[in-house]
Amino acid sequence: MARTSLLASVLAALVVACSGSGGGEAASPAHSPVPTASVGTTSPAAPGGTAAPPSPTVSKTAAAGSTGPRVDARSWSSQPATATRQPARPVRLVSLRSATNVENGVRFERLVLEFAGGVPGYRAQFVPQVFRPGSGAPLPLSGQAAFELVLTSAAAHDDQGSSTLRTPPDGGDRSGLSYALAGDFEGTVHIGVGLGRVAGFRVVELTGPDRLAVDFLS
Repeated sequence: MARTSLLASVLAALVVACSGSGGGEAASPAHSPVPTASVGTTSPAAPGGTAAPPSPTVSKTAAAGSTGPRVDARSWSSQPATATRQPARPVRLVSLRSATNVENGVRFERLVLEFAGGVPGYRAQFVPQVFRPGSGAPLPLSGQAAFELVLTSAAAHDDQGSSTLRTPPDGGDRSGLSYALAGDFEGTVHIGVGLGRVAGFRVVELTGPDRLAVDFLS
């Protein structure tokens, strides 16, 4: 009996040892590589534990090329200048003329537009080329830079369709500035200006009579 009990104890110890060495390898999960987060895609955690969205990238090219209407159209700038007005009826353009001026030692070319019935709204800006509205034909102008002035709530003709201009619809001066009436219909008047280069300009409103003076730095 004693020998039988000893033999049983030895067999039990062998069974436990074999099961411990084999079961440890089988119980270990298969090893897999840990995924690595790519640089620049991980967002910092926002308050509350939620990941904040990536910061937008600002395009330096777009920022440098962006333009918009200036705050004060009377200041010198090459950016667009605008003014919005809605008179009871369109004002009439009656005169176009240009001349060289000097003010406080600053030399500039002045294009003067005279009106009857007030001063209209306008949009003034440099453009690649001035086109005649309606036909889409290019407006011939001298110089290397093109400038467009669009008058709103304005007309260069009377109720019978006759021109209200007391001066020629085009002209220029010795500085090389040229101008021409590009279009007059549907309450807008388009005027093109040719210049030697893109330069700072300003728009000055004058009274007695009502006028718009567009000045270009020489």
